[in-house]
Amino acid sequence: MNAAYLMLRYLTVVVAGVASILMSDRVTDEALYVMLLLVLLLVMRLRDRFENREGFRAFPLPFLLETAALAAYGWQYGGLLPLAVTAALYTPPERSDDFLQRATLAGIAMNAAAWTRFTVELLTAANLTYAAIVLLLMHIRKTAVDRGEIEALYIQLQTRNRELEEARRTALDYASKVQELAQLEERNRIAHDLHDELGHRLIRLKMMLEAAIRIDGGRGEAMNLVREVRDQLAGAMDALRSTVRRLKPAEAARGEYSLETLIGELAGTSGAAVRFRAVGASYPLYPSDAIVLYRNAQEAVTNALRHGEATEVTVELEYAPEELRMTVSNNGAVPEGGELRKGLGLLGMEERTRLAGGRLEVIAGERFAVRTILPRR
Repeated sequence: MNAAYLMLRYLTVVVAGVASILMSDRVTDEALYVMLLLVLLLVMRLRDRFENREGFRAFPLPFLLETAALAAYGWQYGGLLPLAVTAALYTPPERSDDFLQRATLAGIAMNAAAWTRFTVELLTAANLTYAAIVLLLMHIRKTAVDRGEIEALYIQLQTRNRELEEARRTALDYASKVQELAQLEERNRIAHDLHDELGHRLIRLKMMLEAAIRIDGGRGEAMNLVREVRDQLAGAMDALRSTVRRLKPAEAARGEYSLETLIGELAGTSGAAVRFRAVGASYPLYPSDAIVLYRNAQEAVTNALRHGEATEVTVELEYAPEELRMTVSNNGAVPEGGELRKGLGLLGMEERTRLAGGRLEVIAGERFAVRTILPRR
């Protein structure tokens, strides 16, 4: 669009200049005429370069100088040159200027240049042509603005679509981790039940059979049957122990979402003092709650180190009777005015907490803090 406007600007002046030298009898010195035409094109080029700079697009002085130069040139040589004043209006639509005011000034300049050069009929035709050009340019500018708004809306929709896709992937990952951790907890519970209940009963039966064998002295076919039962119980206990070992999750998997492990890793790699403190009588955490606390703590500590440039971060987990409260505070920079612009990280923390039935609080006090509050299950 910019190249088309520039071409139209220069072409309008060049065509008017060539036509005027052929039809006007006021051109007595063709070399001077051509030199002035080139100077006029240079003035137009300087205006284009000047107005391309940000902050100077609406500055009126370049437009006024170019319009005056075009009008003076048209007044001096006549012909079609007064119509060349319209070239001053051919500027890219995205330039933020008052088009109607400039069109009015350019129209006045064109009429001033043509007043003594055109007949009444020709002047009327020139004004009608000028009005048509102004209406066409206004339509083009409006179309360009609408197109720009549509493109901006499209870009915004693309951005929102990417954010939604990222949120969807995060939600799927979150659901997968919750399911995995829930399965680990259930396997752990089954392993403990087998070991504590069935295993102890089998051991008690085996001990009773051993006592019966010792008391009877090992005589008779009944004792042979008792020995066989004892041996079968011993085999069953070995199989039970093997099953419990396979069911029981590895300590690494069980501690994957441990806050203590997270704090240890961050403290060892960040170079900052990252501390963890538990308050109150601890109780087992629901799998989804463990993941929410782990992810929120990870995000909050990372933000404190990266954006707040904190050197000291404290993670406090409070086991209240009715709810869990995890507060991540730091000594880093507090947002100006106490207002925090929520990015994807903080929005993700809010969404995770909300899905778990809790809420997120941002505390911009002496120490900036983010608090995750979850109901006790």
